[in-house]
Amino acid sequence: MPTVPTVTGRQVESRGFQTLGMQAFDHPNIGDAIAQVAPKAIDVFGQAKQQADLALTQDATQKLYAVGSGLMDDPNEGLLSRQGKNAIGQAPGYIQKFDNEVQSIAGSLPESARNVFLKQAQQQRMQFATQAERYELGQRRQYETGQQKGYLSLQAQQAISNPALFNQASLNARASIMAFGQAHGQSPEEIEANWGQWREQAANRASESWYTPTYQQMMGPNGKIEITDTPSASQLFSAMIWQESGGNQFGKDGTPLVSPKGAVGVAQVMEDTGPEAARLAGLPWDRDQWLNDPRYNAKLGQAYFGAQMQKYDNNPVLAVAAYNAGPGAVDGWIKQIGDPRSGEITNAQFAAAIPYEETRNYVAKITGSAGAIPGSATMENLIAQPFWNAMSPDKKSQMMSKVAGLYDMQAAAGRVAIQGRMQDDLAKLEAGQPVNPISAREWAAVMPLQAAPAERLQMEKTYQQYQQAMTLQPVYQTIVQGSAQQGIAAVQAMMPKEADPDFKYKAELYSSAQAKLNQVQKAREADPGNWLQLNSPVVKSAFAEYQNDQQSGEYLVSRIQAEKDRLGINSKKVLPDTMIDSLLQRIDNTQESSVTAIQAVAQSFGKYSDQVMQQVQKNAYPALQVIMATENPRAANALWQSRSVKTSDLRGSFEKTDADSADSSWNDKAKGFASTMVVQPGGTAVWNNFNEQGKRLTYINMQRGMSASVAATQAYQDILGEQYQTSGTWRLPNRAGVDLRDVNDGADKYLESLTAEQIMPLIGDPRLPEEVNRHQSLSRIKESAQWVTNSNETGLTLMLNGMIVNGSDGRPVSVSFQDLSKLGAVNRSYFNNLSKDLSRINTYTPGESMQRSEERNRQFVEELGRQPSSPQTNMAEGMRDANANLYR
Repeated sequence: MPTVPTVTGRQVESRGFQTLGMQAFDHPNIGDAIAQVAPKAIDVFGQAKQQADLALTQDATQKLYAVGSGLMDDPNEGLLSRQGKNAIGQAPGYIQKFDNEVQSIAGSLPESARNVFLKQAQQQRMQFATQAERYELGQRRQYETGQQKGYLSLQAQQAISNPALFNQASLNARASIMAFGQAHGQSPEEIEANWGQWREQAANRASESWYTPTYQQMMGPNGKIEITDTPSASQLFSAMIWQESGGNQFGKDGTPLVSPKGAVGVAQVMEDTGPEAARLAGLPWDRDQWLNDPRYNAKLGQAYFGAQMQKYDNNPVLAVAAYNAGPGAVDGWIKQIGDPRSGEITNAQFAAAIPYEETRNYVAKITGSAGAIPGSATMENLIAQPFWNAMSPDKKSQMMSKVAGLYDMQAAAGRVAIQGRMQDDLAKLEAGQPVNPISAREWAAVMPLQAAPAERLQMEKTYQQYQQAMTLQPVYQTIVQGSAQQGIAAVQAMMPKEADPDFKYKAELYSSAQAKLNQVQKAREADPGNWLQLNSPVVKSAFAEYQNDQQSGEYLVSRIQAEKDRLGINSKKVLPDTMIDSLLQRIDNTQESSVTAIQAVAQSFGKYSDQVMQQVQKNAYPALQVIMATENPRAANALWQSRSVKTSDLRGSFEKTDADSADSSWNDKAKGFASTMVVQPGGTAVWNNFNEQGKRLTYINMQRGMSASVAATQAYQDILGEQYQTSGTWRLPNRAGVDLRDVNDGADKYLESLTAEQIMPLIGDPRLPEEVNRHQSLSRIKESAQWVTNSNETGLTLMLNGMIVNGSDGRPVSVSFQDLSKLGAVNRSYFNNLSKDLSRINTYTPGESMQRSEERNRQFVEELGRQPSSPQTNMAEGMRDANANLYR
């Protein structure tokens, strides 16, 4: 590529450019040569100069283009890197930078190229300046628009976060919208449209913001249903809005909601009533608003209802009825039914007597539930909100429907809560705890507004049943917290009389109380420890202490026993059955090879250890029952150590003849004791248990080298013989400390002295009088009855043909060994008395022993007579004459 020549002043300096024409000359004469070549040289020079200027201009233009691109597009310093507020006012500076670059580039060009370049640069400058100014203007508008949006958004957020400030935020937004529109050339119509759009959107969102805390107040986890004694006009009208239209101005198809009778909108205002209602509301009658504006429609309905409230002296039943059926109909009913305002009839009686079924149900729904509508959720309060006028009509209708829907939602939630309270109250009632019953007003407040008559009737029946149950609260408390006698007296006091006008109702209560009494008594006697743990604060506290300190067992049992004594619980049990089962598990799981493990369990119960262990013994498995009943430690340990060995394996370790001999010897020794067991109710099973363990001990003794006969004798003595004496059908524990013969004589004397008045007649001929049946029963008892040892081995119980003989109070005829021994001691048989005399040295004074004997007998009879009346002690009266005759 040739080098472009440069010009210095008027001289041309060749820089590598060679002219081919000059090399062709022969140089004949330099003057001629110059003369001939000059025109051609000038022409070549001109062309070269033009080419050089063009190249310089093009290069400068490219350079200026690069400068302009850099000023505009550079990611760090270019104008386009400046956004929004940072771009405002920057265009002139960048244009100046462009101009400076033009001057700089032009200054580096020759004059001939400079002019051409400047003309071209002028066009580039116009393009650059236009782009820069447009960009700045766009960024300015974008910034201003963003600022406007941000400001309007802030005002909207203020209105939403605090709907009460909607009007102030609305005024601020309007001023900003007008200023922005005027500054940007918007027409008044466009400005007004923008303002209306913002206001409506903000109002719709503010209504949702207002609704949310209202919903939380009514339906949230801490929501409460506040009940007013007398619902206000606002509450009544809100309930009416929900009943009339559900708060809807429009139907599902988007057209105004119209009833079959022609009532329109949220308040279901009739067109004929509209002008009057508008006058009452102080508004002009506008049919289009009546159809399409829920606020206007509600204002008409509210004003009309307010007029009815005023007409009927704020009586809710009359005013609500007038709104539904018209004041003319209500005036006629007042004449027919009576006026509740004068007191001649109650509101409830008037409402129930309304002849129009629709109006009757309408009044019941409105007046029964309006009192639970919170003041913050009434239609009046909603319409009074600052944002209400700005909302769109469809949004107004939706919001009224949502607020109205809260009423039934709240009622439904209230019913769930009420039902929960009912369950809790009934549980407290069953436990004999005090209850604060649900009031009729609270119940009415949760009745659904839209409930059908049958549904309302069913709910009212549920509440009546609850009220009926609550009337049992005093007697239930007595049954649970008092003694058996107190419970019986409380129940008997409820017995209805056939002449009572509410006999059926009282009979139901009486039946419920009887069932509760039976339930409590049965539970107390079956497992007193468990029942007291659930129902006695004293025992609950003792159990809590026992859980922390296992050594406080004695205190625990003492509290249980004290409560048993207070409540008259007869069961010998003290600890809950579950606790006994736990003690049994501890005993059975021990690795001890002797019964000291059993004794260790009892130690924590101190002086009550025997009582606890008796309960443990009765709940124990068969082998352990016998082990615990065996007082001989050697025999008890032998049975304990072999408890895991099968009886068949013990027997199989001997020849069959030896084993049979052992069984025969045991049966012979134990037959007397067996006869005392099998006659007891449930005694056969107990005897089978003792029988098996006795044979096991016999086999164990044989393993130690004893003969079958000696082994059986030793086993019987260890398990039973050392502990009991037997007499026919009953046995006497030696621990009772009384003489078998005295007990026997006392039992005979008791039976001999038993009277017909002391027994409950056996099943006899129903055609015969009770007195005859009693005497016939007494005759059979004296001829065929048997004495058997009672289940806790403290005395004898009278039985006939396998059935227990009951006394006149319905309890078994049972007498303690101590009382029978005392009775027998003063009424000894001849041979018993003789054996006593033979076994002691007597100092006899003539006439003295007879008198002493008579005196002892008389004292004993009188002592029995001083004890509480029972089959065991009522015999004193029946014996008095016989004993007196005996010693005369």
